[in-house]
Amino acid sequence: MRPQIDWPPPRAAAPAGTFVLNARTDTYFSSATGDLFEQTVERALRYVEAGADCIFVPGVNDADTIRRLAASIPAPLNIVAGLTANVIDAPTLFSLGVRRVSVGASLARAALSGLERAGRELLDTGTLSFLDGAVGYADLQRRFGA
Repeated sequence: MRPQIDWPPPRAAAPAGTFVLNARTDTYFSSATGDLFEQTVERALRYVEAGADCIFVPGVNDADTIRRLAASIPAPLNIVAGLTANVIDAPTLFSLGVRRVSVGASLARAALSGLERAGRELLDTGTLSFLDGAVGYADLQRRFGA
């Protein structure tokens, strides 16, 4: 038996169509034990009952589990691409039933990794091959309207 929700559901504060309520459950992103799949689905059902539009499950990283979650959760499933060592690309995630793909801090991590590689190259060899394919300065100025 599910406990009664004794607070106003989120929809009371954000009527449908004004915001997307993306409810997050960290069962796969934490040190939780037991049947993570069942815990995730149970939490997702509670969120949907409370008015969530979308269910966000970071940390899940295998195709079969993602497919099962998408089939078991009665709301769009949101997965983070590139968060774990097992990187599943967006087209594959969509084919598994995922409706929203987030990248979280992955773009920032990629940028910082590029900066680190460039610095390492400068320190180790003094070469500038890290600039191959880089956007030109004038083009950046145009893009930012300077």
